[in-house]
Amino acid sequence: MKTPHQIMLALLVTLMSIFTVSSVHADDFDLVHLMQLLSLAPAAEVFYTEKKYSSLLTEPVVSSGTLAYRRPDTVEKNMLSPRKESFRIAGNALIVTRKGSEKSYPLSSQPLLVAFAASLRGVLGGDAELLRQHYRLALEGDEQQWRLEMTPIEAEITRYVERISVSGHADHIEQIEVRERSGDRSVLQVR
Repeated sequence: MKTPHQIMLALLVTLMSIFTVSSVHADDFDLVHLMQLLSLAPAAEVFYTEKKYSSLLTEPVVSSGTLAYRRPDTVEKNMLSPRKESFRIAGNALIVTRKGSEKSYPLSSQPLLVAFAASLRGVLGGDAELLRQHYRLALEGDEQQWRLEMTPIEAEITRYVERISVSGHADHIEQIEVRERSGDRSVLQVR
């Protein structure tokens, strides 16, 4: 029978080998690896704070609430402050709830909605092919700190969106920034 000391030593050796393997493969971190990590992440609900910067305002508009993802394709943003609103992408629809009233919009009615839904679903689900249908992808960093730049490829989208940047570590998304052609931008930080 192993002593507690031997068990701890075996655990330490195992952990060291895992970290050694990770550091050896740090140079191998690429889009395929990131997508594999993201595709394995479980469904989640997290708190967020979003700041929207506009050239028309002297200070950003700040909102907060929860962001939820349920596989395979449901993304929900529940704003709790400064007012209660809900935006849910499920199937081929965007469902908006304001002041107790719910309205549904088919994603197919607006190419911008389709592309935005694809950016969220593609990143949260680890689906590079879905992302490539709408964006040029560029990945920087390593597994410990990465940033995925998504530049729209469709002319109708590029009229409004310059790029979307998603950053995080391992399978955890920390920030989503959307830069608009107008110079306005929104930064959503996950807590």
